[in-house]
Amino acid sequence: MLAGIGALSVLGLGALTSHVLPGLSRERGAVAGRTRIAHQLGWLNGVQFGGDFVALKRGYFAREGLDVQYTAGGPGTDYRMLVASGRATISESNPAGMISGYLRNQPLVAFAAVRQRDPSCFLSLGDRPVTSLRDMIGKTIGVPNSIRGQVEALLRRARIAPERVKLVPVGNDPTLLAARQVDAYYGWETTAVPPLRRANLDPHVLHFSDLGFRGYGQVLMARRDFLDDHHDQLVRYTRALVQGWSWMVRHPRETAELVVANYAPPGTLLEEQMEEVSMMMSYLSSGDTHEHGMLWIDPGVFEDSVALGREAGTIPAGAAVDVSKFVTQSVIRAALGQA
Repeated sequence: MLAGIGALSVLGLGALTSHVLPGLSRERGAVAGRTRIAHQLGWLNGVQFGGDFVALKRGYFAREGLDVQYTAGGPGTDYRMLVASGRATISESNPAGMISGYLRNQPLVAFAAVRQRDPSCFLSLGDRPVTSLRDMIGKTIGVPNSIRGQVEALLRRARIAPERVKLVPVGNDPTLLAARQVDAYYGWETTAVPPLRRANLDPHVLHFSDLGFRGYGQVLMARRDFLDDHHDQLVRYTRALVQGWSWMVRHPRETAELVVANYAPPGTLLEEQMEEVSMMMSYLSSGDTHEHGMLWIDPGVFEDSVALGREAGTIPAGAAVDVSKFVTQSVIRAALGQA
């Protein structure tokens, strides 16, 4: 069973694909009469980028005069550096990543957010669920070193001394949880839950958003000078994406079928993609989307991340962080007709 989970997690969580997406070769030139945009995807090809592929396949980008080319990502891909260096026009990050880029003087700006809630969560087994931070006391919790400080800050906010919880480093393989070597495991719900369920395990999900922490997933970013010089291109790009993700919400099965048939690596199962689509729905159309629309971005979410980063010690004491320098609403407002 554990070997099976490990194999599944490689497919669903941590594999670096070498496939070039069908019809998306990085070598070809831009389509005549269209402006080329190179998007470095934040992870593997699949329905987690369904709205992007819908916008491509249904011609939403073409209608905006854009030739968008996607490149798959994976472990070890430095997404911020690819955009900061100009090798990619657009890629994805999260609020903590954007703050880190700002502190490193990377000229990046976030202009939209695909997932309106942070997909991060703590997974535990159904027969001994971890349902709150207080449930973690005296237990072993697997977390990546990169977010250990934030978890400790959340524990302190809940008036729990971090030393009362045993935090151990983990990667992107939930085998440790299945083997009961940890009581809870940090990951993304949409990618960590399916392999556990396919191993006949029933994981309990404790979302980061349930711990009083606001966040985003798949924050779209570009260089600041590209935003300044080609603002209209980003608006047209985002407008097409809004259409693509909105279509996905209305047609989840058709989106999964489109992705499997045209873009996912060979061997990707439709049933797996459908399971992920169903979990994604609440992330795509929650929060501010009801008032503003898909892909909305709120600088206040980044301010919250700055506050948590200061508590966690990931932002140096005394370091000035001006969110307005790396987050803008100008693109999404224009794309949604609210400029």
